[in-house]
Parts: sequence; structure tokens; C-alpha cells
Amino acid sequence: MSLKEHATRVAVLRVLRDAVDTEYGAERHEVLQELRAARAELDLKSVRVTLPDDTPVATLTLVDPRPVVVVADEESFTAWVADNHPGEVETLVRVRPGWQRQFLARLSRLDPVADPHTGEAIPGLGVLSPSEPRSFSLRPLPGGRERIARALRTGTLDLHRLLPLEGGENP
Repeated sequence: MSLKEHATRVAVLRVLRDAVDTEYGAERHEVLQELRAARAELDLKSVRVTLPDDTPVATLTLVDPRPVVVVADEESFTAWVADNHPGEVETLVRVRPGWQRQFLARLSRLDPVADPHTGEAIPGLGVLSPSEPRSFSLRPLPGGRERIARALRTGTLDLHRLLPLEGGENP
């Protein structure tokens, strides 16, 4: 397969994924509301999922969350731990993360890294070589999603050819 064909597959699959994700999220929300209502009315917690021919394919079950203990007042809890378990309290000394991000962003990418004001090498800093690209972005052109969807609907793009599914019978 050529780069052009791979790129077309990626664009089409992105449109399909977005459409499926949207439908999936909306359907999950609807099912959750219906399961909650069934529980309130019928004390029903699970429902069997079947195909149109009544072949069972799954079970949906409400997951009851458990109560969770959280720290509601950090200062009070820390004071209690200090009094009752003093070995479990630590003092942290670190560079403020916000300042560190800003400072590092202003520095030269040359090794050794030097203070921009004094020229002195800054201990503890180094420069990593950039890695190979690990991803790419896909930005549909204006109307691109609609054109892809239309091409799928009209058959200009053959989904079976673009996305052959393994293990099924071919039409």
C-alpha cells in the first residue's frame, strides 16, 4: 500500500472513529439512565444484551461505587499524622514547577547549559537529543469530514476495501 493509500485510510478511520465515539458516548449515557431507572422501579441491576434473533451477546450491569476515604483538610490530617505517626511526615524541598518550566524554556539548547545572564554552566542540567517523531496530526480540511462521510454513503469510498475485517464472511 502506498503512502497516499495509507493516508486516506487514516483520514477515513479518523472520521469513522469520531462518529462511533460520539454514538457510543450518547448510547452509553442513555443506557445508564435507563439502567438507573430500572433499578429504582424494578430493583433491576443487570440486563442481558441479545442480537435481534435473541442470541445473547453480553450483560450490562450497574457498577455500584464504594465509599472512598479522602483527605478533606490536608493541614489537619498532616498535624494528626505528625502527632501519631511522626516518621511518616516529610519535608519536601524542590524548585517550584512553574518557575522551572519557564526558566528551562528560556535556556539555550546547547550543552553545557549556561545561565543566560552570567554565561556560567548550570549544574544539573543537560540537553537531550530530539527523538524521532512518534506521532503525526490529522487536521481535516474544511468540509473534509462531510466529503468523506458522503463518499462512504454513496459508495465512492468502499469501506470493505479500506477496512477489511478479518474472520467474517465477505459479501
